[in-house]
Amino acid sequence: MKKEDVLIIRKMIKYCNDIDILMKRFNMDYEQYKTDISFQYACNMCIIQIGELANRLSEETKEANANIPWHAIRGMRNLHAHDYENVDLEIVWNTLLEDIPELKRGLEKLSA
Repeated sequence: MKKEDVLIIRKMIKYCNDIDILMKRFNMDYEQYKTDISFQYACNMCIIQIGELANRLSEETKEANANIPWHAIRGMRNLHAHDYENVDLEIVWNTLLEDIPELKRGLEKLSA
């Protein structure tokens, strides 16, 4: 894997860690997520950054690691960046709770 891709993956892991910190800070409380705009914006910015970074990865790295849903990651980023008023908070919450930790585990395997 290219050195640049390893650096990008490490940055993506950092944003996954940031989401984990936020989730713990707000007690992993969906009701608080729905009502606290700062919590929403902080998590959503991390999602946007993860998507931006995923887009910078080489095609070789993405193809070699097709088990990671690169297209879905980019799609989630685009939704947040271009159609924010139509973001479904429950779907995002499930992404934060389930998909981000899974993504982090996959990325950690790549960066090892």
